[in-house]
Amino acid sequence: MPGEESVKRTEAYAREHLANERTHLAYVRTAIALLGFGITLNRVSLYFLEAGPPTAPGGPRSLLREVVGLGAGMVVLGMGLIAWAAVRYLRVARAIDRGEYRPDRTAILIFTAALFLAGAASIAWLFAS
Repeated sequence: MPGEESVKRTEAYAREHLANERTHLAYVRTAIALLGFGITLNRVSLYFLEAGPPTAPGGPRSLLREVVGLGAGMVVLGMGLIAWAAVRYLRVARAIDRGEYRPDRTAILIFTAALFLAGAASIAWLFAS
């Protein structure tokens, strides 16, 4: 039947857009987690810096100063992820509408490499502290 193929196309089209929305929401959830954890790290480390007794240079208080920056960095990373998620969502939605969506493997590889390097830097920071 001629109408049956149109229904299948409409269902596939809707599934593709719904999958794009789910992916966008996953990015947003991750960004919210980064923002929340970054703010928590920042505020808690500032609290301990202000509330604790002074110690020798290079002691635990200097580690807390570094954590303040780490928390701020996580907030910036979360904000960047939100912006990137919005751009990606709109780009994929347009590609789906035109019927020419292709996965962006370059962005996936760059994002994976960046996370790997951030993890390696974290390990180096942990062992150096």
